[in-house]
Amino acid sequence: MLTFDPKSIIFILENEVRNMVDKILDTIKLSLAKILGADEEPSTQQLALYIPNKDKNGNKIKKLDAWIKRARALLTIIGGGATSLPPADGSWLIPQKNDKDISSLRDEDIIWEKTTIVYTYIKADNFLDNLKSLREFLHCFGRESNQGEIVFEFDGKFFRISNFDKK
Repeated sequence: MLTFDPKSIIFILENEVRNMVDKILDTIKLSLAKILGADEEPSTQQLALYIPNKDKNGNKIKKLDAWIKRARALLTIIGGGATSLPPADGSWLIPQKNDKDISSLRDEDIIWEKTTIVYTYIKADNFLDNLKSLREFLHCFGRESNQGEIVFEFDGKFFRISNFDKK
């Protein structure tokens, strides 16, 4: 006759559950990069530059394509590649207009523009090695294209620059 100790059954069940949980956790721990055959772990920090087609007075920027090309080249170095999105409709309040009340806002108080967004997912070492070049580009673009403010986005945070370095 066989007899069972209730404690041994619980122990067996606990071990089975523990083994199942371990297998599930091992599956979850698998690297997506490894599963899909990627060469390295993912880049998670995005750097995006916003390149408008107008200056702070609403005038078209000369040689806009050259600026976009320079931005793409710089971000290609920083991330190993870069993408520019088709121009999106953008707008910003002229610097002289400080009203926060929409009822007093006139159409001429807003600069209506087309903005090209150029972005990359950074490679950390390349990013750090090129911070000086990135600053030079941003300040040069702001100064030479007569911007009131230029903006960029990094790692989900939005940055504004309105005081540009001198040449």
